[in-house]
Amino acid sequence: LIMCTSCNRVDISDLREGDVVFIESKSQQSPYIKAGTMCKWTHCGVVVNTAKGLRILEASKTVMLTPLDKFIGRAKNGNYMAKRPRQQLTKPISYSKWLGQPYDLAFKFDNGKMYCSELVWLVYKEQGIELCKPRKVSSFPFARIPKVRKLMNKRGISMDQHAVAPVDLYKAIS
Repeated sequence: LIMCTSCNRVDISDLREGDVVFIESKSQQSPYIKAGTMCKWTHCGVVVNTAKGLRILEASKTVMLTPLDKFIGRAKNGNYMAKRPRQQLTKPISYSKWLGQPYDLAFKFDNGKMYCSELVWLVYKEQGIELCKPRKVSSFPFARIPKVRKLMNKRGISMDQHAVAPVDLYKAIS
């Protein structure tokens, strides 16, 4: 398995709004994402300023604000990476409209549900920054794994739909 190893790490004490934090998740779907994207980073969120300080805006069971220590605490073996996109946000992140949206097991855009990397992508897209291009599900290596294809069919995931995976964001943020 080839792992993402290049690094533009932001020190955890230097985090600011707009930084993207990646973790190796312990979720049930994480091994499939890891094998299918050839990257250990299987979940991500974006740092936002709140009245309670910095939090991670993430799509997990729902879209929520999570304290950084709790977010990293859910990482397998404590593995995380924080990266700062070169293109900085020009205004504060308006996140309240996404809070409470359910997690999207079908990984589809514009369906009232949200998955982690879609949320991060949309935060930037809303400010005119496209961190990466969404790509067809069929282009991901996991699309060729029979067990994964069976799960995709069960969830209604089309090989022709476009998606953004944590690895796409990770590689795009240099």
